[in-house]
Amino acid sequence: MIRYLVVLCLGLCVLNNDSFAQSREMGVMLGLMNYKGDLHQQTYDTKNNLPGLGFIYRRSYSNHWAFKAALSYGHIKADDSQSEDPFCKNRNLNFKSSIFEGTGQFEFNFFPYQTANPSTIATPYLSVGLSVFRFNPKAYYNGSYVALQPLGTEGQGTSANPDKGLYKRTGVAFVFGGGVKWKIGRRWGVTLESVVRKTYTDYLDDVSGVYADPNAIRVEYGKTAYYLSDRSIIKNPKGNIGRQRGDNTNRDWYTFTGIQFTYTLSKHYIDQCRPFRIKLW
Repeated sequence: MIRYLVVLCLGLCVLNNDSFAQSREMGVMLGLMNYKGDLHQQTYDTKNNLPGLGFIYRRSYSNHWAFKAALSYGHIKADDSQSEDPFCKNRNLNFKSSIFEGTGQFEFNFFPYQTANPSTIATPYLSVGLSVFRFNPKAYYNGSYVALQPLGTEGQGTSANPDKGLYKRTGVAFVFGGGVKWKIGRRWGVTLESVVRKTYTDYLDDVSGVYADPNAIRVEYGKTAYYLSDRSIIKNPKGNIGRQRGDNTNRDWYTFTGIQFTYTLSKHYIDQCRPFRIKLW
């Protein structure tokens, strides 16, 4: 029986000679969040960067595969007044939103790498996973930030849009990206990473569809909602009801780009194939 186990383990080691090597890391990440959506269509614009931070836990199942769990917090923003597009400038909307998220990602290292493995130094890698996040878009109005979701700025829940309720402030995103990992000590590592979140909501910025009847919004949600639903600089003489406010065919995105510092909890590089190799030799 022992011989069969030895053969099985050797077979697995041949297929992937580090397939049983495992280590665990914990650390912090600091960086910048950025947004792409109805108020900013460009892929990336540094003027919209806002700080973010988080905590990570990584478990390496081999020198090439790892799973990372993370909690992060930051902010995103955009402002039509900074746009060069005449439509956006006239629309004159702005928002800022906090983002609190939990993510799970699988990472693939191009080169054999673990912080606890003395034979590895650095590697580029790719990651893919899912996140669950909480957001809360606010607009700057009369000297302070006003939460937008309760105001139904596109007529949600009013006679102008009775079939559509207020959107949820919790969302799910598909996560993908990559970076480079370096070992900077026996148990310390540093990572540069940029990861994109493709969300399944179009309301990170509180903008998605068309203008609703502002009078119906005022009746249901009050004067502040009335003013924030349509802030156009040049008003259409016939009104904007039914005209484009956002683009509901595209969902919103955000990214987190930054640096991570991790500490390896494992004192030694663990390779469970090693005892079998030693015994056979």
